[in-house]
Amino acid sequence: MRRGYRSNVRRSLLLGSVFGLAALALAVVLGWWVWRGRQDAASLFRRLPGENVLLLYLNVEQLRRTPALIPVLGNAVDPDPDYAAFVRQTGFDYQRDLDRAAVCYLPDRVYILARGRFDGARLRSYALDQGGACADSGLERPCRMPASQPGRQVSFLLLEPSLLALATAPEPDAARQLEAAPAVSAEPLAQAASTLNAGNPLLWATATPASLDRALRQTSAVPNLNLLAAALAGAQRAYLFVNDRSPRLEIALQAVCASDAQAAEIRRLLQGLNDLVGGLMRGARRGKTPDPWARVLASAAINQQKDTVRAVWALDPDLLKDLGTTKGAAPER
Repeated sequence: MRRGYRSNVRRSLLLGSVFGLAALALAVVLGWWVWRGRQDAASLFRRLPGENVLLLYLNVEQLRRTPALIPVLGNAVDPDPDYAAFVRQTGFDYQRDLDRAAVCYLPDRVYILARGRFDGARLRSYALDQGGACADSGLERPCRMPASQPGRQVSFLLLEPSLLALATAPEPDAARQLEAAPAVSAEPLAQAASTLNAGNPLLWATATPASLDRALRQTSAVPNLNLLAAALAGAQRAYLFVNDRSPRLEIALQAVCASDAQAAEIRRLLQGLNDLVGGLMRGARRGKTPDPWARVLASAAINQQKDTVRAVWALDPDLLKDLGTTKGAAPER
């Protein structure tokens, strides 16, 4: 009896040690994976300018692994004809081959650094087919081709086998500006984003109110986004995050202000804007099926902590499923 008892104790201790070591190994792997993503993001933003810009970061590798997005990303729709032609000629499909991308919007240009799998020869061939030119037989020096916007050209080159630099700018070789770090880089802004948001976001963006307003005026943005920009006008800088909170997605907006009083005013404006748009949606849909986006607005939690305002909205699984099944469908009238 005694011997059997000791044997059971040893077995329990052994199993406990094995499970403990497995849990420790899993924690180390997950910690390394998060650290690697943050380090890679920092290395991308180290090459991008950090003044007078709107920045965007996409973790496409993580987007593909997010259960909440499967209904949206997995929906089979006919691709845009231009994009389909691009995939045929280059073999590059962002849903499969792109892992991370950092985008920098300036008043007269856009810079992109993309991490993934690229076929330099096919990219070069695509540029030539589009009426462009390449400096050499590889992509160590830039290829260029006409942009859709007058007075701009698209240029791109491979900085590393897995790192593509791309620019849309007046100069035909603007992508070469990304070969070295600028005097003032965007890396501190990327580090600030990492500090402000817990976890590893699927997407984040940051801008000053002036650069956000400029970007919205240059696009056909919906009026509600312009109202949002107006509400943030008193902030020093705004950050937007999209986080995986399975089974939901979370949209988090943070506004960093010069004072507690300014933060209180922005919190009041954001709460009022959220309530106004939600009320308009409910009024427009009275007697009809409720708008699923009204649930998003109803989920808002808008709070202030000293000089920072944080607003959070939840996208529930039903809404994400609806987005996947109605993608490409005609809007209800």
